[in-house]
Amino acid sequence: MVEKQIKSADFKDIITKEGNTLKYVAANIDYNQVLQVFDLIKNCQGKVIISGCGTSGMAAKKIAHTLNVIEQPALYLSPADTPHGGGGVVSQNDVVILISKGGQTEEINKVLEISKSRQAKIIGVTEKADSFLAQNSECILQVIVDQEADDFHMMATSSTLAVISVFDAISVMIARSKHYSQKEFLKIHPGGEVGQKLKYNVGK
Repeated sequence: MVEKQIKSADFKDIITKEGNTLKYVAANIDYNQVLQVFDLIKNCQGKVIISGCGTSGMAAKKIAHTLNVIEQPALYLSPADTPHGGGGVVSQNDVVILISKGGQTEEINKVLEISKSRQAKIIGVTEKADSFLAQNSECILQVIVDQEADDFHMMATSSTLAVISVFDAISVMIARSKHYSQKEFLKIHPGGEVGQKLKYNVGK
């Protein structure tokens, strides 16, 4: 039996909160920072490597996939594996994106140190400009949210969605700048409903 205490208005309010947070980010993010990140990713001569812990790690995996979709080679690097040999994947031609809301995550700081020793360029994604991550990155991208969607404003809800949304926008901007076509898209995405639509559109 469905709990009567769960009201549709509550459900809609939570989703509305997250939607409003995306509007807040769009209105308040430093666009100069966005352009710096755009340039570093677009002009990357190696791989784009993304890392994060917890929900930031989930966001990192989504960002990596989206970049691969637009043929910008990317991968997710586990912060747990990095100091145990995984950091060998990082080279001096790579761009490493490190996501940490507070910018003080111990595991991410270790990835930062290893990536810097490998001479990769570092993008720090955080809310805190004075954090260790921000202070030790070539480029900082501050994604600051006005609220989380939970009752305590503590769960990584709106903030995770905001990071994903910002990189969705950057990825689409890169695709546009490269004049990325549906024909090119079809080559790497022939499967599923998307593939069927692309085949139809390309064949017209």
